[in-house]
Amino acid sequence: MTPSRGRSSLPLRVHLASLGCAKNLVDSERLLARLATAGALVGAPADEADVVLVNTCGFIDPARRESLAVIDDYVQLKEKRPDLKVFVLGCLVVHDRAALERNFPEVDGFFGIDEGMAIVRACGLAGEETGDTRLLLTPPHTAYLRIADGCDNRCSYCTIPSIRGPFHSRPADEILAEARSLASLGVRELNLIGQDTTAYGKDLPGSPSIAALLADLDAIDGVRWIRLLYAHPARLGDDLIRAYTRLTKLVPYVDLPLQHVSDRILAAMGRRVDRAAIDALLARLRESVPGIALRTTFIVGFPGETDAEFDELVRAVEEIRFDHMGAFAYSPEPGTAAADMPGRVAPEVVAERLDRLLALQTDVVLEKNRSRIGDVVDVLVDGSDDTPGVTIGRTATQAPDVDPVTCLRGRHAPGQFVRARITGSSELDLTATVVR
Repeated sequence: MTPSRGRSSLPLRVHLASLGCAKNLVDSERLLARLATAGALVGAPADEADVVLVNTCGFIDPARRESLAVIDDYVQLKEKRPDLKVFVLGCLVVHDRAALERNFPEVDGFFGIDEGMAIVRACGLAGEETGDTRLLLTPPHTAYLRIADGCDNRCSYCTIPSIRGPFHSRPADEILAEARSLASLGVRELNLIGQDTTAYGKDLPGSPSIAALLADLDAIDGVRWIRLLYAHPARLGDDLIRAYTRLTKLVPYVDLPLQHVSDRILAAMGRRVDRAAIDALLARLRESVPGIALRTTFIVGFPGETDAEFDELVRAVEEIRFDHMGAFAYSPEPGTAAADMPGRVAPEVVAERLDRLLALQTDVVLEKNRSRIGDVVDVLVDGSDDTPGVTIGRTATQAPDVDPVTCLRGRHAPGQFVRARITGSSELDLTATVVR
């Protein structure tokens, strides 16, 4: 199975396609570090590579379809170049390895999660475990920091526990060491991730809290912004809210997937909160942390969702006015409790509801953007835009990859913080001018 390189003196050229969430991205970054340490040339274009790796997502049906389409693209490339090796890895392999093996016999190997050294060996290389070392696929000034993996929540619609396993926190000393290492490389923004970041520490000796971890991260030199993603509404307590008021680097932003607001649906989902608890939590956040940006996601068309329950969700989006919101159609996942629930909503109804909800949120964001005109804010510059004379950046209330951006007039160096006055918006993105 050793890939052919033409001349043995040439390094193995590896191309990697990383699909899905930020947790997958961190897996990909660690795999690239292992391969590079073993002598591979990583980051090669697909049409010049000796090996193509596809790190898949298996979370919901649209993500699986995307993964299958990407695999198919590389299988077709392999038909033109029989010496090319294609390896498929990650969540979709854990979700349904047998179907992948059956449908893609051309693929040279399938690997689950945390099989990095097996992939290195399959590439014909001899390497050593590199621990938390990563080759960042993000801009060099921002990085994701995984503090935990797996999940114990067992929401009725979700396959994550069966793919990623039970919840397990990383020891704080490992997290802090990785954060210091990233800061020494020039990372200025740390985005904390896990399946449920607010559950951090519950499985560790002494049950250290996420608030305590954030306080330790806040003391690391070089880091300027710390952002908490993937918080669970049932676990976001007063100690974490106090951390937002006390820590200088923890930006006023919380990613809080709610999934719905109807009490009946929340109970059927297994979310362990009701509408009253949600409203009380959001009120405490906004009262305690003025200007905090709230991001959430909702599932539309959960089994049995009535017109009245969807209308309740619409009214909540109108009333709460989230700064950022994602929404997706319910996807029945085999093996989950919700897949066997009665009352499947017709696909055309789900599509209409999804369009309506997203259109409403667009209106909310546009109005919020207009209200911010004239504000002077810090912007972290990410890089150039295709538009001449425009640079892309983000405010503290804009997370990488998932939120709109801030378009700065002029050219500015990536990685720097600039002061800028918001002048308007272009679709959902803000426009701004640097204040000299």
